[in-house]
Amino acid sequence: MIRFYPYLRNFLLLLVLLLLLKDLRGQQPVIAGVKAELETTTDSIAYVDILNRLATLYQACQLDSCGVYADEAVKVASRQHYTAGLTVALRNMGSFYAFKPNRYLSYLFYNESLLSARESGDSASVALNLMNIGIYQNYLGYMAQGKAMMDTAMARGQALKNDSIYGLLLANYYVIHAADTTPEARKQAAEALHQAAITAMRYNNQREILYTRLLQANEQVQLGKVKESMAMLQETLQNAEEQGLYYLCLYGAIQLAGYKSAFHQADSMTYFRKGLDYAIKGGYLGLMKPTVMKLYEHSEKAGDHAAANYYTGLLARILNQEEEVKTAGTSIFMDISANDHKLDSMKLQHMYQRSVLEKKSTETIYWRYLSIFLLVVLLLLSSLLLHLFQAYRMSRSNARRLAFLQKELNARTEQLRINDDFKNKLISLIAHDFRSPLNNIVSISSFVEEDTISLEDATGMIVKVDARAKNTLQVFDGILRWMHTQLSGFTYQPEPFVVKDMVAITAETLQPILAEKQLQVVISPDADAAVMADYEMLQFVNRNLLHNATKFSEKGQAITVTVTRNKTMVTVAFSDEGTGIDPAVLPGLFSVGQTMTAKGRKGKGAGIALIICKDFIEKMNGEIWAENNPVKGATFCYSLPAAKTEA
Repeated sequence: MIRFYPYLRNFLLLLVLLLLLKDLRGQQPVIAGVKAELETTTDSIAYVDILNRLATLYQACQLDSCGVYADEAVKVASRQHYTAGLTVALRNMGSFYAFKPNRYLSYLFYNESLLSARESGDSASVALNLMNIGIYQNYLGYMAQGKAMMDTAMARGQALKNDSIYGLLLANYYVIHAADTTPEARKQAAEALHQAAITAMRYNNQREILYTRLLQANEQVQLGKVKESMAMLQETLQNAEEQGLYYLCLYGAIQLAGYKSAFHQADSMTYFRKGLDYAIKGGYLGLMKPTVMKLYEHSEKAGDHAAANYYTGLLARILNQEEEVKTAGTSIFMDISANDHKLDSMKLQHMYQRSVLEKKSTETIYWRYLSIFLLVVLLLLSSLLLHLFQAYRMSRSNARRLAFLQKELNARTEQLRINDDFKNKLISLIAHDFRSPLNNIVSISSFVEEDTISLEDATGMIVKVDARAKNTLQVFDGILRWMHTQLSGFTYQPEPFVVKDMVAITAETLQPILAEKQLQVVISPDADAAVMADYEMLQFVNRNLLHNATKFSEKGQAITVTVTRNKTMVTVAFSDEGTGIDPAVLPGLFSVGQTMTAKGRKGKGAGIALIICKDFIEKMNGEIWAENNPVKGATFCYSLPAAKTEA
């Protein structure tokens, strides 16, 4: 609907106002009956109610008559100070000017009706006026404000006992949200329309049934069911015409014309003309300016000058009517405002007279109340100052806490970065140490296959590769054990081990490498001291420190293992005669962030192994460090608690 014919939206926003009318199967007989009641009633309150009833009935069939009766109802209700009747009369005047149309006057009357309804506590009228003002804001293009006002009206309507009014609010909810583009909003709008149709059927409200069918026809078009939509509109148009509901006829005809024009069907102008005829019959000509302009342009293009002149005359009538409505409406509203001002002046005068009479009686207690007031102000100020002081202290405390948390967060972020770097290095170590033996095996196999070397030479090489592979496997087992201590929790259960025996076992596993480089491992006489440790963790440390010394020693040199002991700790030192460690690297040798750049000590993966050694030693309640020898080479040391037998 809105997608195909933009100004059809204006008719839709006005059409919802007609649902305020009650169900009638034929307008004229009912109107005649209500007029008869008007002539016989002698009660002023009932007279206002009947005037409002007639104004409401005429909205959908004769707009000018609606305005006459609504204006009379406003005057009588104002004279009688009948607030409930004035609320309805003002709302009818708002609807009258909405159809004329004079949107600003319509808003003014709706707003006056809203104020009157709130003053009298009429929740139903408050909800209806909020709805009408939401329509006005939506028409002006203030979509967000219109939807907010509609949501407020819906909240009010849900609390009403009369669910027929809530059905009207549901229909209006669909009208305002029909153009929403999000699937969820469209779904909610369609559900609101469905509930409005059910409410209309429950109360057998023919006018509301016709109205919801017009909206359902729009839904059909949105779903692509154009043929079904047009058939529904034809049927609804016929039913509305039978009941004399010219505005519904007008809207249905314009809706049909809009769809036919959008789908390029030949008879769209026929329905524009029908809509104009209905508007003239019902007094809604002021709404038809866009339609008359369209018909005028069509007649000019077709060369039908007589029709073009006719539409020119209608445009002139519309412009004159707009000016007349503006003048008359302003006059009526000014009269209402004047009456309100007069009433307010009388109230003020009455209040002034009462204040004069009460002045003398209140003078005696004035200072007492003033003293109480000042005391209360003082207490409030004291409370405020106390609150501000507490708030200041709390803000300072929160600032310190936030600073501490920020510092902790930065530290954890840095630790995560270090851990990630460590993970990458660990993966590099594993990949390197496993790739080298495999590459050697592949190379030996290629040499044998190509008869480059003899089987005897290959056997010797395989023995060396086997030794290195076993050493790599032991390193990998140590890494897996360390990873297990990091992930699944670690329970340290130390046992006594003799350092000499442990180092001897380690040297045995590295014998092929030692023999290849003709290195000699010298163990000090005091190496029979015992330490409290975990076997696998201790051997991982011994193996890596001895392997490190082997790697960086020259051919024919010696590696010395010395053991010193005090009362509670045993210190084990592995000294080599290599190139030593770069002094710039030495302080961070066992940290994750340190890159192995020591002069002559660039073996891949060594840094990661040392980090794991440090972690194992610390888990066993010991320390590990490294230092350069006075002459040449380096010494790696660790200390562990001495076994009780050695304490």
